Amino acid sequence: MTKLQRYEPPSPVRLLQHIVEDPALVAAVRELPAPVLGTLIDRIGLEDAGELVALASTEQLARVFDEDLWTSERAGEDPRFDPARFATWLEIMLEAGEAAVVQRICELPLDFVILCVQRLVLVIDVDALAAPVSEAGDDGDLIEKALDSCPYEEWEEFRLIARDATVWDAILTTLLALDREHHDLLRQILERCCLLSSEYIADNGGLYEVLTSDEMLEGDVRADRDDRRAAQGYVAPSDARAFLELARAGQGAEAERDPITRAYFRELSPRYHEPASGSAGASRLLRLLEKVESAEPDVPAAPRLAARARKRARGQELATRGGQRVLDAALAELREQHPAEYARRLEEIGYLANVLISGREQRGRRLRPVDALEVAVATCDLGLREALAAGAGVEGGALLLRRTPLDQLFRSGWRLLHTERDGESELDRVKALVGV
Repeated sequence: MTKLQRYEPPSPVRLLQHIVEDPALVAAVRELPAPVLGTLIDRIGLEDAGELVALASTEQLARVFDEDLWTSERAGEDPRFDPARFATWLEIMLEAGEAAVVQRICELPLDFVILCVQRLVLVIDVDALAAPVSEAGDDGDLIEKALDSCPYEEWEEFRLIARDATVWDAILTTLLALDREHHDLLRQILERCCLLSSEYIADNGGLYEVLTSDEMLEGDVRADRDDRRAAQGYVAPSDARAFLELARAGQGAEAERDPITRAYFRELSPRYHEPASGSAGASRLLRLLEKVESAEPDVPAAPRLAARARKRARGQELATRGGQRVLDAALAELREQHPAEYARRLEEIGYLANVLISGREQRGRRLRPVDALEVAVATCDLGLREALAAGAGVEGGALLLRRTPLDQLFRSGWRLLHTERDGESELDRVKALVGV
């Protein structure tokens, strides 16, 4: 007798084994959108995903780095680069061989590579180091002992000193391999790193100058990252904070789109919706990924939030338990009469949800995507109700929604959430939802 068995989705590790054993799936890995690839690597565990990393293209990995190597403790804070995490990536990439790592380094943006090296290695000109040590007198011996206690390597006129001894072997192996294949590129990298570290050996004020230069380099790389993410639909924490503060204070004309939102939609790439690959292998791989439990990223890309908004709208999931929101009815009517405007309104909901994920916390934690979407919709609904009340019912919700972007209605609703007003149960309900 055949027994019924509970279906168990494939684990990420089993999925990885399945991929590397199937040539069609191996080829399909390079067609995966970077967020999907990053999620799969995260679910498998970076330390166990060496084969998958080796299959990915450098362009894919650069996009994954944008997510994985930048962290912030709280929503609204500018992310900081995590050199220890990059060192882990370097060790994993070395599993594919030194030549593969050198190729990756050459294909990555130069400023990003310099930032990585500078955060892991202190590069000092040996001649420049000799003078302050000799002038330090008795303290010079202590300086020498401190320097000698750190792993280091002499390379032409430079001394390369480990900032983190635990990853020294990986970074040194990479630099020496780069020297063999691309000597001039390594010199360019080390010269730049040396300039950033040159004040470190000075007795007076040198450390401050080094830290200042260090922050400037990270700021430049972070700005490039923000530009790439903006083209995909993400919102930088600084922009999210500014937008929410502007809305809370009621600054700017509510009848006009604010500068932050204008810049966001102006910079948004028309290709930011990552198309599904047309190959049979890629389609099959994506279906396999869908079977992996929790395959969706914790913070999905803006296109995914907009798609989720479309799905919820089609399923009438934006309705409250007590009845349909005014916004729901207006969107439904707009969808029937003006589908192009309806699509724009849903893109704006995705933008607002990303603003909340990037710039808002609830009870000390970042908002989950589903919660951010719910808060965005509820706040827009509150703003729409306010606008309709101000118009004394002259026009319906769909007509108003056709000519009014949702970010403007959100600003109105967000201001109301931070205004003390008595006797408004809807306002109280949304306030409880948002956590004001």
